[in-house]
Amino acid sequence: MLRWLAPLVLLHSLIYVFLAPPWQHYDEPGHFLYAAYIVSGGIDAPDDVAIAREVADSMYRHRFWPPDVRPDLLSPRPPGIPTDQRHHPPLYYVLIAGLIRPLRYLPVEIQLYAGRIASALLMMLTVVAVWRTAQIVAPDEPRVALALAAMVALTPAFVDLMSAVNSDVLMNFAATAAFLGIAILLRDGWRPTGLGLAILGASVAILTKRTAFAIVVPVALALLWGAHRRPIRWWTFVLICGAGLMGVMVSGALLGNDIGHSDLPSLATMLLAYLRLDVAAWIASALEWERSLSWYRVTLVVGHTHFWARLSWGNVAVLAPYSDWIFAGLCFGALAGLARSAVTRPRTRPLWQQRWIWVCVVSVTLAWLVLFGRLHPLPEAGSWVYIPRGRYLYWAMMPTMWLLVFGWQHLWPVRWHTQMLLGLIILFVMFDGAAIITLLSHYW
Repeated sequence: MLRWLAPLVLLHSLIYVFLAPPWQHYDEPGHFLYAAYIVSGGIDAPDDVAIAREVADSMYRHRFWPPDVRPDLLSPRPPGIPTDQRHHPPLYYVLIAGLIRPLRYLPVEIQLYAGRIASALLMMLTVVAVWRTAQIVAPDEPRVALALAAMVALTPAFVDLMSAVNSDVLMNFAATAAFLGIAILLRDGWRPTGLGLAILGASVAILTKRTAFAIVVPVALALLWGAHRRPIRWWTFVLICGAGLMGVMVSGALLGNDIGHSDLPSLATMLLAYLRLDVAAWIASALEWERSLSWYRVTLVVGHTHFWARLSWGNVAVLAPYSDWIFAGLCFGALAGLARSAVTRPRTRPLWQQRWIWVCVVSVTLAWLVLFGRLHPLPEAGSWVYIPRGRYLYWAMMPTMWLLVFGWQHLWPVRWHTQMLLGLIILFVMFDGAAIITLLSHYW
């Protein structure tokens, strides 16, 4: 199957690579500049004004800004380019810098497209990892693996981001590889392949972007269940959750206060620098429920719509608002199917497959909680509030799609499962075609 699946996914991703004009992806100019600065002088080198001018000139020539906006290419300081990414961990940018270094004397557009092609290759590997994971967790249902791979490859907003120069690309691939390792751990126990994929994938994801920090929880669950393959009593999880909550509270107290002994201040400083988090301000903002609730509703809508059908910088919508309602219907249908399965077939699957479902539920729940958490600390009333986009959920793409398919399977009679999977694939093919037409009409 890989002989045709991998090339098709790569070719499909390359369509998005070349359909979107240069710089027309989330924060793409800033991501590219970070790598270009590393090429010119290293990670800690100051901004290279010449490279920034070249990128700004390319953005102007490709109509990134409105016609009446022109970058200042004569100032001794770098022109204003959205958005600076040098606060992120350098792993992804070092890799991209190594890729574009041989091309550094060519036009920046060629360097950018080289980075995009590398992203398309990672997209291909991501879909392959999704397909392999589905094969493991549903060995008797090969159509499920095909449906999952097709749905991930054809989700418009996901493939649009995964064909850009953006650190999210490496994070999403590494997180998907980690979930492949988690599936192997749950099925086979502590074996080198599962351990290696889970730990290495999670480590690369975390070292790429702070968004993936929550993957520590599903990996920890998989390590626990991989070591203890018999049923665990409910009160054990109560104790573990209680200990975890106590640890979070103690950590918050330590990080929120100035501690002047041992190595705690340095550890706190490192963690806060990585998470870019003011713990005291975050807690105070999160406790303002009346003020936060309205922003949670906005975040829910924005997260959902941008997860499925918003392209470019989020300004290009695919068949909105119809796509938004259709995908919302898919999600509610999957939730109903999951509830029905929990009531009617709670223990019909092997223990390790039940645990995989729980890992998926925990991962998707955490992804949304972290998305809501990015709102805080909220600024003063009347100030602009940044609403986090659905792309911050993509580290949990594999469990999200698995729950979608699994829920829809259990919403209908068994005899309809094949038709249901085919219907899902056709739906995603239609939306993908609509996304390509939308990009053509919007930019070309």
